[in-house]
Amino acid sequence: MLEGFRLANGLYLHKEELLKEIESFILADDDFYYKVMVGTDSENYEKKVEFISVIALHRIGRGGRFFWKKNIINKPLALYDRLWQEAILSLNISKELLYELNKKNLLFEFELHLDLGTNGKSNSTVREIINLIKSYGFEVKTKPFSYAASKVADKLF
Repeated sequence: MLEGFRLANGLYLHKEELLKEIESFILADDDFYYKVMVGTDSENYEKKVEFISVIALHRIGRGGRFFWKKNIINKPLALYDRLWQEAILSLNISKELLYELNKKNLLFEFELHLDLGTNGKSNSTVREIINLIKSYGFEVKTKPFSYAASKVADKLF
């Protein structure tokens, strides 16, 4: 799941390059706290759905950076199915990323961001998806606090 992420400028990164970029960013300045966030957003088109997954790094009080990856399903999906797919993509990325970063003994907080809110069309699926993510032990953020999914990934369409 970590293979094929890109820098903000579109440059392709292999898994080890991605992990090295993240590690270097966190180790660059130990005077700050760090937050690592994963989120996915999707856009439904006539014959396909595009998913943009983001790994966002926040050096609290001093900026951040992000990495992104696009996945495509060549058929339209109902909203319910898209929201579940977004969550599953983010969950799989998060599991692998956290496993790899924990081997490096880095200090950071980790959050999984869902492009879901308690108001609006996605309300019916929110609790089910949140419970799934929490069952894996992840801290979950939803709108309006899920900016990795609802802001960063959304801007990449």
